[in-house]
Amino acid sequence: MIRRSARRAVGDDSVCDPVVASEENSVQFPEMNRGRGDRPGFPGLRLATGSGDLIEDIHRQQRRRTLKRAAQVTALATAIVLLGVAAKIVHDRHERATDLEEAYVHYAIGTPAELEQAITSLQASIDDLSAEHTPTLVARALALAHRFSELGEGEDAARRAVAELAGNPPGAALARGLLQLADGELDASAQSLEDDRAADGDQEVGPFVIAERAWLGAMLVVARQPDDADARQAAVAELQGRLAEAPEQVALRRVLARLLLLGGDAEAALHELEEAQKGPGRYHVALSADWALYDAYWHASEADELRKVASVADQLLQGTGITLSPPDRAHAQLARAVVHVQSGEVEEGLALLDEAWAGLPSWDRLSRRLAIRSALEAGDASRTAKWVEAVALPEAEADIYRAWAVLVEGDVMDALGRLAKLPQDDPWVGYLQALALVDQGRYVEAKDWIDHTERKLPGRVELEVARARVELRTGDKKVALRKLEALAQEEARAPRAWTGLGEAHALQDEPDWAEARKALRRAVEREPHPAEATLLLAQIADRKRGKDPKAETDALALYEQAAEANRHLPRYREALAIYLDDIGFPKRAREQLQAVVDEPGVGWEVVTRLVRLEAEANAKDRDGEFDPEPLLAKAVERGAPPNEVVRLRARIDIDSDDKERLVEAQEALAVVLAQDPQDVDARVMYAQTFSKQFDRKAAEAALRKGLSVLTDDSKDGRLLWAWAEIESRAGKSRLAAPRARRAFVRMLAEGRPPSELLDVADLAMRVWLRLGKERTALSIASQLTDRLGYHSQAWTLRARTELGAGEAASARQSAEQAIALDDDNPRAHEINGHALLRYGLKDKAREEYERALELVKGTPLESEYKVNLKRL
Repeated sequence: MIRRSARRAVGDDSVCDPVVASEENSVQFPEMNRGRGDRPGFPGLRLATGSGDLIEDIHRQQRRRTLKRAAQVTALATAIVLLGVAAKIVHDRHERATDLEEAYVHYAIGTPAELEQAITSLQASIDDLSAEHTPTLVARALALAHRFSELGEGEDAARRAVAELAGNPPGAALARGLLQLADGELDASAQSLEDDRAADGDQEVGPFVIAERAWLGAMLVVARQPDDADARQAAVAELQGRLAEAPEQVALRRVLARLLLLGGDAEAALHELEEAQKGPGRYHVALSADWALYDAYWHASEADELRKVASVADQLLQGTGITLSPPDRAHAQLARAVVHVQSGEVEEGLALLDEAWAGLPSWDRLSRRLAIRSALEAGDASRTAKWVEAVALPEAEADIYRAWAVLVEGDVMDALGRLAKLPQDDPWVGYLQALALVDQGRYVEAKDWIDHTERKLPGRVELEVARARVELRTGDKKVALRKLEALAQEEARAPRAWTGLGEAHALQDEPDWAEARKALRRAVEREPHPAEATLLLAQIADRKRGKDPKAETDALALYEQAAEANRHLPRYREALAIYLDDIGFPKRAREQLQAVVDEPGVGWEVVTRLVRLEAEANAKDRDGEFDPEPLLAKAVERGAPPNEVVRLRARIDIDSDDKERLVEAQEALAVVLAQDPQDVDARVMYAQTFSKQFDRKAAEAALRKGLSVLTDDSKDGRLLWAWAEIESRAGKSRLAAPRARRAFVRMLAEGRPPSELLDVADLAMRVWLRLGKERTALSIASQLTDRLGYHSQAWTLRARTELGAGEAASARQSAEQAIALDDDNPRAHEINGHALLRYGLKDKAREEYERALELVKGTPLESEYKVNLKRL
């Protein structure tokens, strides 16, 4: 059949032309010759053409079918490849998005371990499929830069990652800004933040960039504008908005808490830290360091809170397995240092402050401010200048700390002068002015500043102590005592608490001197500069003068310690100078008075005493160069009583031996006595004006008048002494001797100054020896050294009396005691030489005479002392 033949002709191929293959259209016909063409009109057949035969046509058709099939296969393969590529792209995008999301979860928690996990995850994504993926590279750079900026870790890796960022995609400038913040380049960091925000354009901004912009912006406010209320408020609003959307952001809560604390809302700040600890960041030990720092900053004067701070800080610093970043460790150290300082453990506190300072970021003004204040509260001003210069503080605040340092060093006058130039509405200015005024004794003024400051700085124990000390002087002394007792017990290390308690016990209507002394000794132990407590102890010790032979030496040592404890405030040197004069050391007193007389705030008494001592020294030296008028004018300016000035001028006129000046003095003193007939000093000098003019009867009459008008017989010793002197000069030793002895006893009982006791005892012993009454003279000498056993001159007078009474051995012992107390006492060396000569010890006597002559060389006494050597 034609059909079968055709199948064979084409090689029995199963694929043929659709027309030939159709059975429905096929027709059977007889077998034909192969070489003849098909007849026209038969469907399903094609006639051979001149260009080839049927076989060639069939082969051509086969080739076309093969090429078409190959094209179809290629297209299908290409489609499959394209579908695979598209699927890979979609898969990679999904994987990158998943990696970023997972990394962000770790990043948001913010602990060192979680940040490390975020960085590791991002790096793995970059290594696997995101080597050129900009958002992932930016996220890694931001995570590394944030870790370095916030936690101080991984600096090299952070800088490399930021440097590798190509172009300027969102987040690139931001990452640079984070590094600049860590480097303390705050202005550059702020500019980088602005540049990054400007780089957004139409590009999508990822969550890493959004979070870091909020964090860096807030940190820049903390670092650059902590005192700008508007800037803080704007930053707080932005952070709160971000946290409303992403509450898991621990880093944002930390900086929000810092801003709230800077704004004075400590409770809100601590609440934010508590919220952070409730979330996934509860294992972030930095939150505990923040809490310790903030609680110490805000509750530095509350003992209960400080105990909690100490507990947390100790666990952070000493706990096993706890790792803190350098800044967080510095915060924990600072918090613990505050507790040490407030507990009176000054050395430990200052040492820890130094360690903390080294670890604090340069921009961390809040922490550095707390360190400066704590050092000052510890009574140490040595760090202030260096630390204040190291912090970018507002000039007014820096000046407050400088004034505080001056106050800590004890220069109250300078501190008040500095504070007067600062903003008076600043609570710290008011705080320091209140303390300074109390230390200066200006209690009424201090009260106003305490009232003003307590409202702004509540809970400051120093202000409570200051208020109680003010109450002690201006209000109810018993109430003040109870307050100070409570403060001293509850706030045992509070500055001036024990000093105030000692004052309170001493100032009661019935003073408890034992309790006062006990409290003041504690103050000396606990206060860094206990000048006031030491001065009060000196005054209490001096109360035993005349009863305890060591009273004057103990008191003098305390006066010296008080002056040394505060070289800036002249009142302590003033007190020392006056005491030296009181106990009979005119040379040292004169030197001290000269040094302090022109200091600000020094009273008129310093001037009048200096006038007297200068006049006495001038009278001894007979140089005639002393002009008292400038000093007397200064005394008047400082409020010296007019009669005090009159008496001083009269004393100088009397010593001059000038007749006209004697008359002037007499007239001036008469006016004083008309005003106050019982003025003993004026009465004595008034009698001396007559005696100097050789009118003995008038002098004695003036003294008799004084004795008759004096209502208190216990104060007649000076009048008796003056009368005895007149009688002694007149050669009436039998009258002068008992009167002089009676004067000595009365003046001893009255507690007159040692200089007067030495002079009246000298007179009494001389006249009794003149009468041959050695036992009486020796009795007076013994009474004198019993009373003034600390004084070289007292032992010298006793040695002279003993020598005059023939008691050479006792005289030698007394002279040696005088020399032991003052090796520069020429008269003691001379008398010792006399005593040694009595025993035939010429060589030793010569040594003593030579020593005595050395001490008076160049004075009017030199010729007198040379006689001793000529006798050998």
